[in-house]
Amino acid sequence: MELRVLGPLEIAGENGPVDLRAPKHRRLLAALTLAGGQACSADALVDAVWESPPASARKLLQVYVSQLRKALPSGDALVTTPSGYALRVETGSLDAERFERLLGDGVEALGQENPSLALAQLDRALALWRGPAYADVMYEDFARAEAERLEELRLAALEARLEALSQLGRNDEVLGDALALARDQPLRERVQGLAMLALYRAGRQTEALDFYVELRRRLDEELGLEPSAHLRRLQRRMLEQDPELDPSVPPPDAVSALPVPPNPLVGRKRDLEALAELLARRDPRLLVLTGAGGSGKTRLALAAARQAASSFANGAVIVELAPLRDPELLLPTIAGAIGVAEVPSQRPLDTLAEAVSNRELLVVLDNAEHLRSAAPTFVELLARAPRLVLLVTSRAVLHLTGEHVFPVSPLEDDAAVELFEQRARALQPDFEVTAENESVVREICGRVDGLPLAIELAAAWIRSLTPSALLERLEQRLTVLTGGPHDLPARQQTLREAIDWSVGLLTDDERTALARMSVLRAGATVDAAEAVCETRLDVLSTLIDHHLVRRTLTQDGSRLWLLETIHEYAAELLLADPADVAGTRARLADWCLALATEAEPHLSQDQQSEWLDLLETEHDNLRAALDHLDSAGAAEQQLALAVSLSRFWYVRGHLAEGRVRLERALEAATDQAPSQRRRANTAAASFGLLQGDHAAAVRFADAALAAAREDGDERFVANALSNLGAILLAAGDRGRAESTLEEAVERARAAGDDRIAALAINNLGDFALTVGDYERAGPLFRESLGLLRARGDTANVARSLFNNGAVDLMLNRVVAAADRFHESLTLCRTSGDREDSAWSLLGLAATNVATGGGERGAVLLGAARAVLTQMGAEFKPFERHLDEVTEERSRSLLGTAAHETALRRGSSLTLDEALDLAARPSL
Repeated sequence: MELRVLGPLEIAGENGPVDLRAPKHRRLLAALTLAGGQACSADALVDAVWESPPASARKLLQVYVSQLRKALPSGDALVTTPSGYALRVETGSLDAERFERLLGDGVEALGQENPSLALAQLDRALALWRGPAYADVMYEDFARAEAERLEELRLAALEARLEALSQLGRNDEVLGDALALARDQPLRERVQGLAMLALYRAGRQTEALDFYVELRRRLDEELGLEPSAHLRRLQRRMLEQDPELDPSVPPPDAVSALPVPPNPLVGRKRDLEALAELLARRDPRLLVLTGAGGSGKTRLALAAARQAASSFANGAVIVELAPLRDPELLLPTIAGAIGVAEVPSQRPLDTLAEAVSNRELLVVLDNAEHLRSAAPTFVELLARAPRLVLLVTSRAVLHLTGEHVFPVSPLEDDAAVELFEQRARALQPDFEVTAENESVVREICGRVDGLPLAIELAAAWIRSLTPSALLERLEQRLTVLTGGPHDLPARQQTLREAIDWSVGLLTDDERTALARMSVLRAGATVDAAEAVCETRLDVLSTLIDHHLVRRTLTQDGSRLWLLETIHEYAAELLLADPADVAGTRARLADWCLALATEAEPHLSQDQQSEWLDLLETEHDNLRAALDHLDSAGAAEQQLALAVSLSRFWYVRGHLAEGRVRLERALEAATDQAPSQRRRANTAAASFGLLQGDHAAAVRFADAALAAAREDGDERFVANALSNLGAILLAAGDRGRAESTLEEAVERARAAGDDRIAALAINNLGDFALTVGDYERAGPLFRESLGLLRARGDTANVARSLFNNGAVDLMLNRVVAAADRFHESLTLCRTSGDREDSAWSLLGLAATNVATGGGERGAVLLGAARAVLTQMGAEFKPFERHLDEVTEERSRSLLGTAAHETALRRGSSLTLDEALDLAARPSL
């Protein structure tokens, strides 16, 4: 709640001024405010509210108090006490209180010979006035004395302000204001003296002396007094033309110390707005801009300082710290920039603190990261200089009391492109970002992580390279990104030198950890980084503080990663130590194998979606681990990791990659356990089947069956027979497929494994479906679905639902079929299973065209085909038949042109968009 009395009475809360129009309420509020938080008796308040109180005044007062209490923004501000009522106003909430404090600060600053600060404080004080104090009640007995006192203080503030302007040498401003105030206050000697001095300094000595004569006459006639000794002395010095009365030379303006960049700042509007708000509040007073080398901290700090400098009475200065190597020189360097001379035998901190203790100053300290050992002195300096604000740029967090960290991130895409174009045009005036090259420019900016320094270095190559040619060369960023302006420090002329500067601040342990982080191509959790890099949390925290390692918050904690430019540098560091390369990659492989082994059993259960998402997140790390195991000849680990990942690759549509990885692992795994060879060949056969490579799929399936027979476990023999039968069916060998599948079902039932039995029964049902024996297929699919549901095997339930829906569709139970397909699609969406999503989309396309929805059916058909194409997958026999029938019916309903248009529309949808469309009721 804010209370304003320097003008008409006004009260405001978070939502602005309160509408308090009733005169009685305003008089009551004024009387309570004048009490300064002390209790007012009912009698005193009655006298204040009424000139002639009615008989019911005390009762009416209670009503007015209640109404006022409800109107106030803070309901507990007006309290009832044993002796009456009191208004509790928090310190600083009353404008008159703030005015007096600012006035006192201004007068004190004048006494300390700091006229800039005095002027700033006095301007802030006078800005609070909106009219006469207590304007509503200023002539009432209960308010007159306080209103007059505040008016006297206002006049004193005006005089002090003129004094500050005079000391600053701004005589033109003093002259007009002093003469006007002197006319309004003909007997106030201080303002008369200021007017005399202003006239004298303006070269109007005769008028100044006449002004004195007229003042002496008025004082004699109206007060019977002589001018004060100060005025008599001033007249005498004017007559003597004392040189000390000449206009003073204005002190140097600290704002001039801030350099003006030759080109505009790009893409930092929101950052500037946020910094402006923080600097305006003067809280925090230690504001640290942190970010990676080349992120533009200095430019942003300078722009913010120039924007805020005029609000600091003593301006703003910048202190460049990069050239310093000795932390002992930090404070002397700051003092020198501010213009504070060293004092022999006095500590630099004492000298500096004493000099700035009464100055309102913004100091920009640029590049403080390498002087962190001396940074604690910032805290002590701020404690002894209450109006000092430090705006620091540092590649590392300083970890100081009161430090407010302001991260400076790389540029967003549009701003990065704008900066590239601006810098390129400066060197090649005819260059512009066009529709033809925009995507290339965006990729260039992405390759250099949106770092302003890197973008500027890249843009400089436009003089000799096209954007496309430049993009090709950016595979080696650190080699290409050189040749910055020669007037800049070396660390800003090439990207490598910018990173060198940051890495040079690290300890050996920290550099080693940074180098090892380069093997984590997908980034890592903190636990993973500690394990793979063989490092500690405090070391990783330091790398984060230096902005060499980035941290992203996730639902499960946080993830650490490297910008691409930093990754390239870190990889070079690691390669410099071949022994460490091998050890780090081996630890990555161990960690990835442990993760995949833990994840595998969950990939066919209710939590499969979460585990599939986790493996997707870690995919690049898993790839790096497999590459290492392959090159290192670690066949057993390579095969184990590939097998554990096979379902992930299959469900998420990484078919080509999964098959290549499995084949490579199998080539090296000739002497591995038959159980692992069985599993690997089974997975490879599934990939070959879905890719339509039936010959290879049969070969892998036969190898899996041989390994199962070698292992001797009847369950897995049944499973291998089931997989082989499904592949033989797709390959067109129906006779062998049927006998193989019937043997698989018989063996699975005998083995007592419900899951393997469910899969074998499902595959036999698929045979019946494919040959058109729907009466046989239906019971088999229902039995399989029941077994899978009982086991909670959600990974296979989606496929089983599609098969049951397919039988319904073939028997013209279209509504039941659509329900099955929708349920299957819901499960697919949860798990991210792309293959079964495609089949369910195909099923819904068929149900739509079966009920006359030709256009919607064609769109879903196009979407299903697109999913399979993106996976590199082929249709299986029944699904191909259903696809052909659905297309024929859609074309018949729509006509060829409309059908093709709808197909194209479906093929352009993302999977999520297609699933959203399919989820809408259509039957």
